[in-house]
Amino acid sequence: MKTSASEQVGAWLCGLPPQTKHRVLLALRGLAKGDGDIKGLQGPLEGFNRLRIGGQRIIHRQISGNEIQLEYANTRDVIYEIYEQILENKKR
Repeated sequence: MKTSASEQVGAWLCGLPPQTKHRVLLALRGLAKGDGDIKGLQGPLEGFNRLRIGGQRIIHRQISGNEIQLEYANTRDVIYEIYEQILENKKR
């Protein structure tokens, strides 16, 4: 499965400490194989999924049968509120 990432996700990943980055990269390899702690989101984020890696989250969506787009990444405590705001601002 092909995985592509937004600029935000790429910059976030580059800024992670080495040990955390390693865990995230392993989880992303698993995501490409259909593995991992994945959950469909509800409410304003319906249609998106989240990948949980400890306290880190990556919001993603399936673009086609074999392509995943990584949309936004951040820590568990802020990711959903911030990404909801981003989506709301895109609608305006």
